[in-house]
Amino acid sequence: MKRKIDWIIHAVSNGIACADCGKIEKSFIPGACNFHTHGLAKYGHPDLQIVIEYPPQEIARILNTIGLRVQDGARFSAGDLIQGIYEDCDVRLDTFEETGRNVLRVIIPDKFNRYPEDPNCEYPYNLQAFPTEMLLDAPSQPMTMS
Repeated sequence: MKRKIDWIIHAVSNGIACADCGKIEKSFIPGACNFHTHGLAKYGHPDLQIVIEYPPQEIARILNTIGLRVQDGARFSAGDLIQGIYEDCDVRLDTFEETGRNVLRVIIPDKFNRYPEDPNCEYPYNLQAFPTEMLLDAPSQPMTMS
């Protein structure tokens, strides 16, 4: 029986045009993005998120692979290590907030299998420890004295 992907992946990354207004996104710091799912709640499961800039097809492969496992009955929580996404490492799930909702962020270790809490974790993999809103390259605001 062929399974159907019945969730969406919302891609927000530098260089991608908004599907609604056509504006080209350019607000993320280099190496960061916000790809996340909508629709896993129908399986009683939090949606997923990836925040490091990989090719969109690779991000979709990771999110859909985990999503299909959820569709088949797997349930994941913060701290879980998931095998089989990559041959040489596990990915980890952590809870983060994304546009006012909790999601499970897929944390991918760097080439030395170091996760972001390791002070030696390489850029951009270390970005995965930051809240979603801190991944935006906000213009500097003038300092004001009260």
